[in-house]
Amino acid sequence: MHIIIVGGGGVGYALAKLLSGENQDVVIIEQDPDKAKRLNEELDVMVNCSNGASAKSLEEAGIRNAEMLIAVTEVDEVNIISCMLAKKYDVEITVARVRNPEYYEGASVLTNEQLGIDIFINPERVASYEIAKLIRDPDIRETEYFAKGRIKMISLIADEKTKLVNQPLHKVPFPKNTMVAAIERANGDFIIPGGDDVILPNNKLFLLGQRGMLTDIGWLLQKKNNKTPNVVILGGGRIGFQLAEMLESSKKNNINIKIIEKNTECCQNIASKLTRTLILQGDATDLSFLRQEEIQNADILVAVTGDDRTNILASVLAKHFGVKKTICEVINQDYYTLFENLGIEHIISPRILTAAQILRLVRKGEVSSFSLLEDGKMEIIELTVPQGARVANKKLQNAGIPSGILIGAILRDDEIILPRGSDYLLPEDRVIIFSSPKLNHQVDRLFSSPKDNVKAKKLFSHGDHLF
Repeated sequence: MHIIIVGGGGVGYALAKLLSGENQDVVIIEQDPDKAKRLNEELDVMVNCSNGASAKSLEEAGIRNAEMLIAVTEVDEVNIISCMLAKKYDVEITVARVRNPEYYEGASVLTNEQLGIDIFINPERVASYEIAKLIRDPDIRETEYFAKGRIKMISLIADEKTKLVNQPLHKVPFPKNTMVAAIERANGDFIIPGGDDVILPNNKLFLLGQRGMLTDIGWLLQKKNNKTPNVVILGGGRIGFQLAEMLESSKKNNINIKIIEKNTECCQNIASKLTRTLILQGDATDLSFLRQEEIQNADILVAVTGDDRTNILASVLAKHFGVKKTICEVINQDYYTLFENLGIEHIISPRILTAAQILRLVRKGEVSSFSLLEDGKMEIIELTVPQGARVANKKLQNAGIPSGILIGAILRDDEIILPRGSDYLLPEDRVIIFSSPKLNHQVDRLFSSPKDNVKAKKLFSHGDHLF
């Protein structure tokens, strides 16, 4: 697939890196010469240093042969113009980063068709949603839902004091509706485990099961209490504000929310829009201010200031004061290892989250959801088995599925199956697949239809939102 990315900033860079790894034909249009030079040096893609809202630039990037255009500059209007032009060249799928809701909500004067946008994305909205999920389920690390919410994946750390550790999986009494889909070792290695693999102390386990699985595996989790959680959000920008909005509107509205923001004007702006959130003006890295505001009473601290160094320092200080859980936004992917070594429990990257949403558009097969775990070390794909696929009408043990790919669950009509080797894969089954990114071509080979590749446009209605 020939894909043009307009904007080589953080989101554009992450997308280009992932898409080129998928063997897609990628061209980036980036107007800033310094950014264009960096992209050219670090990525195996073509880079065009020009204006993505120009028909001439788009033609130089091969717009006449493009099947997808993704516009992710910092300016909504540039992204919209790029998509409008792309539709004039009959590009089938256009994706735009649009932050201003006036362009896509009911008040918009122009329709989605007139704007030329098939899919809207909002990285900050995606990040806010992911953080909200972590806050609502505080005893687990990640939460993903599949099959319209009927299948759930969670991750947790294997405490060395539990009976989980130092024994093979086949001896651990997991509930019947639960399976270990993946394990992240302490050194960062990911494995798709077999029954003889051993759970080691501080390994991260990714568990897959039916929606109510948390009740059945409660013995794996820390004991809960009925105390109303205190959430402190550092940064009142787009992510911090939208997160507070989501928490205020949550059905579980027994959450104490506090935002600490340095900028006076920003404080005044968000205070006029939020009803149950306490807004404080102050420096999140000022020790005396944090003591004054009794930061040690926070159950969860969310650092989303937009600056990695501030987020790191604030999270470390929070740990020093005894905050139980920290959730930290990271912009520069080079900081991932540093964040993990500092004991920060949750790392949120708007760029990676957005890239994962878009990546599902270019995968073969009838993909309905796509997620990346731990900065892209593992992929989770939900798709429908098409007629004529290599795996259709075969037992899993005879389907030629290589090591490193796991069929975690099968949804057949109203039945949820956590499969064994003797189970069949039938056409129209919905399956949840865990796979190493190195094996994505094998997933495509096994699960694609012999007919023409299913176009991404069939997966979405016009004007869908990936947030």
